[in-house]
Amino acid sequence: MQIREFLSSDIAAVKSFTDEQIGQGYYSLEELIASQKKSMGPNGEISSFVLVDSVNHTIKGLRLAFQPGQWAHGKGAKLRPDLWPFSLHEAGYFQSLFVASELQGQNWGPRLSQKSIEVFKNVGANGIITHCWKESPNNSSFRYLQKIGFTVIIEHPLYWSDIKYICTRDGTPCQCTSIEMYLKI
Repeated sequence: MQIREFLSSDIAAVKSFTDEQIGQGYYSLEELIASQKKSMGPNGEISSFVLVDSVNHTIKGLRLAFQPGQWAHGKGAKLRPDLWPFSLHEAGYFQSLFVASELQGQNWGPRLSQKSIEVFKNVGANGIITHCWKESPNNSSFRYLQKIGFTVIIEHPLYWSDIKYICTRDGTPCQCTSIEMYLKI
Protein backbone atom coordinates (compact mmCIF):
# COMPACT_ATOMS: atom_id res chain seq x y z
CA MET A 1 0.00 0.00 0.00
CA GLN A 2 1.12 3.53 -0.75
CA ILE A 3 -0.15 6.87 0.58
CA ARG A 4 0.11 9.74 -1.86
CA GLU A 5 -1.54 13.06 -2.67
CA PHE A 6 -5.05 13.03 -4.14
CA LEU A 7 -4.49 14.32 -7.68
CA SER A 8 -7.05 15.45 -10.26
CA SER A 9 -6.14 12.34 -12.27
CA ASP A 10 -7.50 10.22 -9.37
CA ILE A 11 -11.03 11.64 -9.41
CA ALA A 12 -12.70 8.86 -11.43
CA ALA A 13 -11.04 6.15 -9.31
CA VAL A 14 -11.98 7.98 -6.09
CA LYS A 15 -15.58 8.23 -7.31
CA SER A 16 -15.67 4.46 -7.87
CA PHE A 17 -14.15 3.89 -4.42
CA THR A 18 -16.61 6.19 -2.63
CA ASP A 19 -19.60 4.72 -4.49
CA GLU A 20 -18.50 1.26 -3.37
CA GLN A 21 -17.51 2.09 0.21
CA ILE A 22 -19.93 4.86 1.21
CA GLY A 23 -22.86 4.43 -1.14
CA GLN A 24 -23.89 5.52 -4.61
CA GLY A 25 -24.02 9.26 -4.98
CA TYR A 26 -22.61 10.37 -1.64
CA TYR A 27 -20.07 12.23 -3.77
CA SER A 28 -20.86 13.41 -7.27
CA LEU A 29 -18.07 13.74 -9.81
CA GLU A 30 -18.45 17.53 -9.66
CA GLU A 31 -18.18 17.51 -5.87
CA LEU A 32 -14.99 15.42 -5.98
CA ILE A 33 -13.49 17.82 -8.53
CA ALA A 34 -14.32 20.74 -6.21
CA SER A 35 -13.01 18.81 -3.18
CA GLN A 36 -9.70 18.09 -4.87
CA LYS A 37 -9.35 21.81 -5.65
CA LYS A 38 -10.14 22.74 -2.02
CA SER A 39 -7.24 20.49 -1.07
CA MET A 40 -4.74 22.61 -2.98
CA GLY A 41 -2.89 25.42 -1.27
CA PRO A 42 -1.52 28.59 -2.86
CA ASN A 43 1.96 27.10 -3.21
CA GLY A 44 0.80 23.79 -4.66
CA GLU A 45 0.57 21.87 -1.38
CA ILE A 46 -2.11 19.18 -1.41
CA SER A 47 -3.78 18.26 1.88
CA SER A 48 -5.94 15.32 0.71
CA PHE A 49 -4.47 11.86 0.36
CA VAL A 50 -5.35 8.49 -1.14
CA LEU A 51 -4.29 5.00 -0.14
CA VAL A 52 -3.39 3.05 -3.27
CA ASP A 53 -2.90 -0.70 -3.66
CA SER A 54 0.67 -0.96 -4.98
CA VAL A 55 -0.13 -4.09 -6.99
CA ASN A 56 -3.34 -3.28 -8.86
CA HIS A 57 -3.23 0.53 -8.37
CA THR A 58 -6.79 0.78 -7.03
CA ILE A 59 -7.86 3.32 -4.42
CA LYS A 60 -8.30 1.71 -1.01
CA GLY A 61 -8.56 4.78 1.19
CA LEU A 62 -9.25 8.50 1.11
CA ARG A 63 -8.66 11.43 3.47
CA LEU A 64 -10.34 14.55 2.10
CA ALA A 65 -8.88 17.57 3.88
CA PHE A 66 -9.43 21.17 2.79
CA GLN A 67 -6.86 23.94 3.07
CA PRO A 68 -7.43 27.01 5.29
CA GLY A 69 -9.21 29.67 3.25
CA GLN A 70 -10.46 27.12 0.68
CA TRP A 71 -13.66 26.05 2.44
CA ALA A 72 -16.72 27.61 4.09
CA HIS A 73 -18.53 24.53 5.46
CA GLY A 74 -18.50 20.75 5.32
CA LYS A 75 -20.84 18.37 3.54
CA GLY A 76 -23.68 19.95 5.48
CA ALA A 77 -23.92 23.69 6.09
CA LYS A 78 -24.16 23.75 9.89
CA LEU A 79 -21.07 25.31 11.43
CA ARG A 80 -20.35 27.16 14.70
CA PRO A 81 -17.12 29.17 14.26
CA ASP A 82 -18.19 31.37 17.18
CA LEU A 83 -17.33 28.40 19.44
CA TRP A 84 -13.87 27.67 17.95
CA PRO A 85 -10.52 28.60 19.52
CA PHE A 86 -9.33 29.94 16.12
CA SER A 87 -10.86 31.63 13.06
CA LEU A 88 -12.26 29.98 9.93
CA HIS A 89 -9.32 31.24 7.84
CA GLU A 90 -6.84 29.69 10.29
CA ALA A 91 -8.48 26.25 10.09
CA GLY A 92 -8.19 23.29 7.78
CA TYR A 93 -11.17 20.97 7.42
CA PHE A 94 -11.35 17.19 7.61
CA GLN A 95 -14.19 16.37 5.21
CA SER A 96 -14.09 12.56 4.99
CA LEU A 97 -11.97 9.57 5.86
CA PHE A 98 -12.74 6.19 4.35
CA VAL A 99 -10.66 3.03 4.27
CA ALA A 100 -11.72 -0.16 2.45
CA SER A 101 -13.31 -2.58 4.88
CA GLU A 102 -10.61 -5.23 4.38
CA LEU A 103 -7.94 -2.73 5.51
CA GLN A 104 -9.71 -1.25 8.52
CA GLY A 105 -7.98 -1.69 11.86
CA GLN A 106 -4.52 -1.64 10.24
CA ASN A 107 -3.72 2.01 11.10
CA TRP A 108 -4.25 3.33 7.55
CA GLY A 109 -6.83 5.93 8.66
CA PRO A 110 -4.50 7.56 11.21
CA ARG A 111 -1.66 7.53 8.68
CA LEU A 112 -3.79 9.26 6.05
CA SER A 113 -4.91 11.86 8.61
CA GLN A 114 -1.36 12.45 9.84
CA LYS A 115 -0.26 13.30 6.29
CA SER A 116 -2.98 15.98 6.13
CA ILE A 117 -2.09 17.31 9.58
CA GLU A 118 1.55 17.68 8.47
CA VAL A 119 0.45 19.73 5.46
CA PHE A 120 -1.80 21.92 7.62
CA LYS A 121 1.09 22.59 10.01
CA ASN A 122 3.38 23.46 7.09
CA VAL A 123 0.91 26.01 5.68
CA GLY A 124 0.45 27.66 9.10
CA ALA A 125 -3.00 26.42 10.09
CA ASN A 126 -3.83 26.78 13.78
CA GLY A 127 -6.37 23.98 13.83
CA ILE A 128 -8.69 21.59 12.07
CA ILE A 129 -12.49 21.44 12.12
CA THR A 130 -14.53 18.37 11.28
CA HIS A 131 -18.01 16.90 11.59
CA CYS A 132 -18.08 13.28 12.70
CA TRP A 133 -20.92 10.86 12.10
CA LYS A 134 -22.53 10.23 15.50
CA GLU A 135 -24.36 7.10 14.32
CA SER A 136 -21.27 5.47 12.76
CA PRO A 137 -20.94 1.74 13.47
CA ASN A 138 -19.69 1.25 17.04
CA ASN A 139 -19.33 5.05 17.24
CA SER A 140 -16.06 4.57 15.33
CA SER A 141 -15.99 8.07 13.80
CA PHE A 142 -16.20 9.82 17.17
CA ARG A 143 -13.85 7.41 18.94
CA TYR A 144 -11.23 7.77 16.19
CA LEU A 145 -11.28 11.57 16.23
CA GLN A 146 -11.22 11.73 20.02
CA LYS A 147 -8.25 9.34 20.04
CA ILE A 148 -6.20 11.66 17.83
CA GLY A 149 -7.02 14.66 20.02
CA PHE A 150 -10.19 16.27 18.65
CA THR A 151 -12.49 18.07 21.11
CA VAL A 152 -16.31 18.28 20.87
CA ILE A 153 -17.81 21.66 19.98
CA ILE A 154 -21.52 20.94 19.44
CA GLU A 155 -23.95 18.38 18.00
CA HIS A 156 -25.98 19.09 14.87
CA PRO A 157 -29.11 16.88 14.66
CA LEU A 158 -30.24 16.02 11.11
CA TYR A 159 -26.92 17.34 9.75
CA TRP A 160 -27.05 15.33 6.52
CA SER A 161 -30.81 15.78 5.92
CA ASP A 162 -30.19 18.59 3.39
CA ILE A 163 -28.07 16.25 1.24
CA LYS A 164 -29.79 14.00 -1.27
CA TYR A 165 -28.22 10.82 0.04
CA ILE A 166 -29.61 7.44 1.05
CA CYS A 167 -28.04 6.51 4.37
CA THR A 168 -26.04 3.29 4.42
CA ARG A 169 -27.19 2.76 7.99
CA ASP A 170 -30.87 2.19 7.25
CA GLY A 171 -31.51 2.75 3.51
CA THR A 172 -33.61 5.91 3.99
CA PRO A 173 -32.78 9.57 3.33
CA CYS A 174 -30.06 10.40 5.83
CA GLN A 175 -31.26 11.91 9.11
CA CYS A 176 -28.05 11.36 11.07
CA THR A 177 -26.43 13.67 13.60
CA SER A 178 -22.99 15.21 13.29
CA ILE A 179 -20.69 16.18 16.10
CA GLU A 180 -18.65 19.25 15.20
CA MET A 181 -15.12 18.92 16.60
CA TYR A 182 -11.79 20.75 16.52
CA LEU A 183 -8.13 19.95 16.90
CA LYS A 184 -5.50 22.57 17.77
CA ILE A 185 -2.27 22.01 15.85
